[in-house]
Amino acid sequence: MKKIILLSFYIFYVVGIIAQQTNRSSLKGHVLDGQTDEHLPGVTISIEGTQMATTTDESGHFALENIPAGTYIIATQYIGYSPLKQEVTIERNSTKNVSLYIEPENQLLGEVMITASARNLNRQMSPVVVNQLTAKTFEATNSNSLSQGLNYMPGLRVETNCQNCGTQEVRINGLEGQYSQMLIDGQPVFSSLSTMYGLEQLPTNMIEQVEVVRGGGSVLFGANAIGGVINIITKEPEKNSYQAKYNMSLIDGKSVDNILSLNSSFVDRSKKSGISLFANMRNRNPWDANGDGFSEIGKNRASSIGFRSFSKPNLHDKFTLEYHYISEYRRGGDNMSRPPHEALIAETTDYRIHSGSAGYTHLSEDNKKKLTVNLSAQKTGRDSYYGGGYDPDGYGNTSELALTGTVRYEINMDKFLFMPAKFTAGFTQEYTNLHDTIHSRNVKQIKNVSSLYVQNEWRDDNLTFIVGLRGDKHNKLDNINIIPRSSIRYRIGENTNLRAAYSMGYRAPEIIASDLDIPVIGGSATITQLGENLKREYSNSVNGGIDFSLYNEKIYSYFLLEGFYTKINRVFIVEETGTDAAGNTIMTRRNGDGAYVYGLNLETTIQPINWLELQGGLTWQKSRYTEPVSWSSEAYVAPVKRMLRSPDTYGFLSATATPKKSYAVSLSGVYTGSMLAPHFAGAEGVTRDETVKTKSFFDTTIKLSYFFNINSTNKIEINGGIQNMFNQIQKDYDKGPDRDSEYIYGPSLPRTFFIGLKISSI
Repeated sequence: MKKIILLSFYIFYVVGIIAQQTNRSSLKGHVLDGQTDEHLPGVTISIEGTQMATTTDESGHFALENIPAGTYIIATQYIGYSPLKQEVTIERNSTKNVSLYIEPENQLLGEVMITASARNLNRQMSPVVVNQLTAKTFEATNSNSLSQGLNYMPGLRVETNCQNCGTQEVRINGLEGQYSQMLIDGQPVFSSLSTMYGLEQLPTNMIEQVEVVRGGGSVLFGANAIGGVINIITKEPEKNSYQAKYNMSLIDGKSVDNILSLNSSFVDRSKKSGISLFANMRNRNPWDANGDGFSEIGKNRASSIGFRSFSKPNLHDKFTLEYHYISEYRRGGDNMSRPPHEALIAETTDYRIHSGSAGYTHLSEDNKKKLTVNLSAQKTGRDSYYGGGYDPDGYGNTSELALTGTVRYEINMDKFLFMPAKFTAGFTQEYTNLHDTIHSRNVKQIKNVSSLYVQNEWRDDNLTFIVGLRGDKHNKLDNINIIPRSSIRYRIGENTNLRAAYSMGYRAPEIIASDLDIPVIGGSATITQLGENLKREYSNSVNGGIDFSLYNEKIYSYFLLEGFYTKINRVFIVEETGTDAAGNTIMTRRNGDGAYVYGLNLETTIQPINWLELQGGLTWQKSRYTEPVSWSSEAYVAPVKRMLRSPDTYGFLSATATPKKSYAVSLSGVYTGSMLAPHFAGAEGVTRDETVKTKSFFDTTIKLSYFFNINSTNKIEINGGIQNMFNQIQKDYDKGPDRDSEYIYGPSLPRTFFIGLKISSI
């Protein structure tokens, strides 16, 4: 692993050196706060139409060398400040000095990578609503995994679905996880097997930011991206830096969870090549909520390592290379020190994930054409045990290879028909090979999807309009699936935008992530299989809303009201259909009549003074089947039209105060409303299957942080706090070896105390 990292860095470095221009012209300057004249470190400076970029140093200064003579537009990007563009003329063999003043701005108005149009845009100019999750939110809420941080995004809710193995999924706009697409650096590298625990396996220290788009709205997304898209952007090196962080949590004041994370980045002097490295280690002990000897939170032993590197051999070309390896062992049940088959209940997985991607980007000299080529691969292996009652046959093995290739070409036009436009055409090839053997199941699945798409985006200051068409050929389906999508933004006045979007999508009859989980219910394994004559599910979705922002030297505020509606035809439903010869419970997926989800998202950010920021989001929604669905085989359990495990209301609140640079106070909370949860009989005192209406919860976290500098180049942060401080958790966990492991709801952690230490470069 070490040799791979060193070799890639060496190759990129040498390529960058060889390709340097002999021209000695340079651009130097400094970046200052437009209100305080304070020098700003870490500001990204780029030259439009080229791959040249750098960041300001600790004193707020920057330098770009070996620039050909000419006139350029230089652009700044810095979280919390408005982007600035300025024209400069550089003469041959000379140095141009500039002073750049940028104005403070709340991050919700900042420039982000807009996934729907594959370009950097100011958030207000985007045709779709984009929410951004940064390191700031992860830190303020003490979110040590992606799953914890996503709860602080409007319209999103993360739930734990098993008290043995702890599998989780994220719902967007009320739709289950399989209706959303997860990307890494814009690429669909997540396979079914890695998605099972991916929300918890991905360490936060490999993530630069997460961008979430609710709804479809663009043909650049996959066919299943009806609920939305989660784009995980990994850390790209910008300067020489390091960070070491340790966090210790006491779950319920008893079970220890230790996490150590390390980061470093190196960039050569010319800023033409660099590498960012990360490593993460976790050791979590199991937690038993009711003293019955069976865990509600399982044991977790995980480690990960990876890098992201780049090379810019000239002004118009950029190469990137990313790789990460994740190793994770998790186990839930009882008798953790014994082999799984010597326990009354054991759900055990041992994961090994190799994942990587390579990319190439070329910009034309006139900055109007762009070619992007990406290749990604993921190899996942899993050894597992799912079973109970000392079953020696509960061992299994699963492997999956996922390959994705993407080619995209973009043309910017000064005018097409009636206004400036960007035309995009692309091709994506996805291939996965899955083999799963456990209990009586021996499944092999090959998935091959070829996608061709075209999209045109018209945009000026007041109007953005996207229309696109995608054609998918899925090897599980006979016909080509044609998918139209579109979105529009119209600005009213200076600070108000109207937006609307339409999306069509489908899901093929195939094994998904939840099918690879084998929950133990009533002491026996539960296996999901595909029904005969299963047809594709297809859906239509619309959403629209209005947002308003007010910003001046005294106050910043942002408000959003958004409505959404999704109609699903031939919806996939899962029903209990009997047992196999080994006594395992069989659940079968079949087509139902249909389903629909509709609702409203409310979102606000208020910054009444410059050291206090308040954020909140609330979702009200209805998730219903068109015809009642039976989840139990017992005749006395009435079918339900309301979707299970889907609350009608949920949301979040957060407040961060930094009255002094030396300390910060954060208070945050996640609200989960009442929902219907299926509860199978078998556990101690549970004699009948029952549809349970759960209570609502508000999970509150408080964190105190203190910062100080060791010297001019290094700093320390000490923090501590309490998660779920009022201990808002489920009170009726099943007991004993015959429990229903999927009868779990509410916050994923009980009251948890934590302390942390971080040492980093300034």
